[in-house]
Order: sequence, then C-alpha cells, then structure tokens
Amino acid sequence: MKKIITAMLALALVACPFTQAFAKTPDAVPTGKTGGVIISQGASGENYLNKTAGANSALPTRYSSVDMGYVTSVKDQKTQNTCIFFSSTAAMETSLLKNGYGEYDLSEEYANYWSSKRKDGTGWQRDRVDMGAFPETGYGYLTTGGVVAESTLPYMSRTEEYFEDLGTMNPLFYAGGIKLLSGPDLNAVDYKKTIMESGGVVSSFALLDEYLNTSTNAFYCGDELTDDQLGANGHSVFVVGWDDSYSKENFNSGAKPQNDGAWIIKNSWGEYYSYIYVSYEDKYLGAEIFGGNYAINDIIKNHSCNELLSVDSYGPLYNMSFYDNNNAEITDATFINTFNFTKEMPSISSVEFSTEALGADYKIYYIPTENGTPVDNESLWIELANGKIEYKGIQNIAVDSYIVPESNGAIGVKITSSDGTPATIGCCEWYGDYENNNFLFLPKTLDNRSFIQLGDNNISLTDFYGMVDDSIGGNFTIRAVANVRKGDVEHDGSLSINDVTTLQQHLAEMLTLDSDTLSYVADVNGDGDVAINDATEIQSIIADVVL
Repeated sequence: MKKIITAMLALALVACPFTQAFAKTPDAVPTGKTGGVIISQGASGENYLNKTAGANSALPTRYSSVDMGYVTSVKDQKTQNTCIFFSSTAAMETSLLKNGYGEYDLSEEYANYWSSKRKDGTGWQRDRVDMGAFPETGYGYLTTGGVVAESTLPYMSRTEEYFEDLGTMNPLFYAGGIKLLSGPDLNAVDYKKTIMESGGVVSSFALLDEYLNTSTNAFYCGDELTDDQLGANGHSVFVVGWDDSYSKENFNSGAKPQNDGAWIIKNSWGEYYSYIYVSYEDKYLGAEIFGGNYAINDIIKNHSCNELLSVDSYGPLYNMSFYDNNNAEITDATFINTFNFTKEMPSISSVEFSTEALGADYKIYYIPTENGTPVDNESLWIELANGKIEYKGIQNIAVDSYIVPESNGAIGVKITSSDGTPATIGCCEWYGDYENNNFLFLPKTLDNRSFIQLGDNNISLTDFYGMVDDSIGGNFTIRAVANVRKGDVEHDGSLSINDVTTLQQHLAEMLTLDSDTLSYVADVNGDGDVAINDATEIQSIIADVVL
C-alpha cells in the first residue's frame, strides 16, 4: 500500500502480510533442534547468490574465518526457535575477535528478550519461548540493544522480571554498521569479500533433512519448495567461509549439485552438525524470502564516558523514499533527528544512519533548533562529515569529536544522488498489516523528533503520518555517539584548570582516576599513554579558548 499525500510531497510506505515460521527438526538430529526464520509472504524466493558463485575473481579458492581464529565456539539453541539470535550473536563475537577486542561469550537470551513483546505492548509481537523472528530483529538488537555477556543473562532463563531489567543491563558493545546484501545486486564475489572483511555473513536457508548428507555434513537443495515448506524449515546461520573445490560427491546421491563448491556455515545445534557445507548451487541460501543477508561493518564500544543517543527504538524497519507532486522519487533530501545532549557528554564522535541509496553523496550536519524544531536556514548548519554511500545498510561515520554548543540540537543527514537513485532513509516504523490491525512490530514512536528538509521546507515526520491517518508513526534511524570531552577528567562538561590539577594529582598518585576516564578522556594527545604532556595539552586548549 503506497500512502500518497496529494498536492505536496508524498511518503511511500509498504504494508505486507507475513507468516510465522518454525524450522523443522531434521530426522537425523536429536529432538529439539529447531530454526525459526519468519518468511515474508509474497517476497521473491529467488536466490541471486547461486547465479554468480562460480564467477572468477582474485579471491582465494578457499577461505575460512575459523582457520583465521576469528570464530568462537559453536553454541546450542536447544528447543527454542532462536536461530536468528544465535547467528547474529555469533557474528558479533567474530567481529570482536577480528577487531582486536578479544573473545566474548555473548548472551543470546538478551537478544531474545529484547526482541520480544514488551509489557506495554510495543516491540516485536512475538513470544520469546516458541516464536521465530525476522533478520531485522537480529541486526536491530545488535545496533540498538547492544550485547551483554552470557553470564549477565544466561540462555533459557525463563524469568519474566528480566523484561524490567533489560534497561539496567549496560551493553558491552553495539554494532555500529550493518552491511545488507540482498536482491538482484547480490553476487558471490561481494559476498566472499564481505566474509573476509567482516569475518562472516548472517544468512538463512531452507534446512530440510532429506537434502542433508549426515555423514559429510553437506547440504544441497535444488528443488522448488512451497511457501509452507520454506516457512516450516527456515534456519538462520553464520556463513564463515567457502571452498571452491568442495566435491559435489559429498552431497546426497539423490540431491547432488552439478559442480563442486560450497559455503562453510557455523550452525547453532551444539555438537550436532556444528559446521555444514552448503552447495554454491543451493536454491535458497540467502534468498530474499528469508529477508536477505547482513554483516557487521563496525563496532562501538560502550563505556561510562560515552552514550548512544537514539530516537528510534528498534532500528530500521523500512527504507523510506519520498515523492514530489509529479510522483517522481526525490533524489536530494535532508533527514533530521533532534536530540537532548547532556552537559557531561557534549562531544560527538560518530553519527549512524541507515540508507539504501548506494553510490549517493552524503553530508552530515549539526543543526541548531528553535523550540524543538530544526532551523531551516542552512547557512546556520555546521557540516561535520561528507562522503559516498559505499554499501546498503547502517552507516557509522566519524565526525571528529564535534562539541555541541547547547543541549538541544539536531543531527541532519543530507543524501544527494546524481544518477537518479532515490534519497532514502531507514525508519523505525510499524511492521505488518496496518489496515487490519495485525502487527508484527509496534514502535515506541517519539512525536516531532524526526524531520525532512526538502528545499526550503522543513516538515515533521509526525505531520506526515497524520496526513495519511497513521496514528502509530515512526522515527528515522539517525543516531549520535556522544562522549565526555577530551581532557574533561572531572566530567563537568567544560575544561578548566581544575581538570589540569586533577590529572596532575593522578600522575602524582594523590588520587586515582577510573580506567574509562584514563582511556577515553585523560589521554588528550591520543598517544596511548596518560602523562604530563596530556595535562599540558589541556592547558593549551584552555588558553586557546581564553584567547
């Protein structure tokens, strides 16, 4: 359903019905091994990945993130339909290892709780005990909820009170960027490069037992399956490598591909089929009907000296485009979220936003506000960063520690396309069938916090929803990572001689600063060592401000 506002710019939203899915238990696997990928009814079941898997490239003929030491131990989802949370958490554990943060055992149960229906009725309309999930719940949890240790919330805890405790569990990390790989532009070369860059790709396929060779752990399905079969057998996994020479003879004699080659996937069934080789020619690995594929592109470490500021509650559920009066998609627009910055953390180190405007130019601005509304005079905007959109998905862009001038302000992302690509933005909006009041996701919408600037017009997203009689609404996925200012060792929002004195006292062992302050605030010159030079640097900054 396209919602169009006549006589002015129109907003395109789509409402699609979905079906719940549970992965079938393969006969050769002990009872209780399930999947749980909810498929999109009406979405294409075509797999574009298998059309390009044999393409020649300069990439190695075999690669495995396991061999590189980037993959943690295989976990066991037991009797629950939680494969998406295991695959996404596996991706995060690998990304942490690959980026030098060390080895972590992260909580899949935290992801399961976070992605379930809350007591106020909002969130994903699923029960954590026996219901599957969408891929969006996986990367939404990673980027918005963050990750905690397994010891913080062990698997299958079964405690209702944990819903109340979620807000008190401080995440260790967030996924700062998510690269989406799906649709007709999906190809095996990019897929392989992404595995090497990110350590792996979260994907899904139809795991029916008759296509699994239980002696070799090799899987190939070349048959056309019905939506019912796909819905009953969808399984989310973490693809960690490939082998161009993996013999076609390893697959079942009655279901054998024509050529050698397989993807190496990390499973979540414990010791049973911990790794599976899926043929390049498999009909459904990565198919759009399972929601596509994604990889973690960036990491945000959470600590006491920073804060992830967000207006949207769960991450992007739609890629929104806008139309002019001639029903042509807009190729130049600025999307804005307003924030409440704190005096203690006024420094912005990066800005996140979601878009599928591949190849378009972007500019990121700090925008002053008046009475909660971003000023539309662009001469008052401060440009923080610029570049090109290099992949579809959630971007995390460094902005060189900009100090916001006041507590109420806005972050704008201007997207401009020169080749006709629509200017799009991710939005945390309701998911499901709005007309029949049948939802799979309900957001916690904040009114008049998201805006669209088109030319000289600055329009609240809340007003757009009101014009199409949408009482639920949504917010843009634009976020800011705010930090304690470098040198502000007293965390009072400003630099003064007191900060110099406090740092000198720490160096003289007269008092002790906490580890986060030492790592992220006191090391002003960024050389990795807190010393008298840092105190001198603070004095220089103070002197420049005074002058």
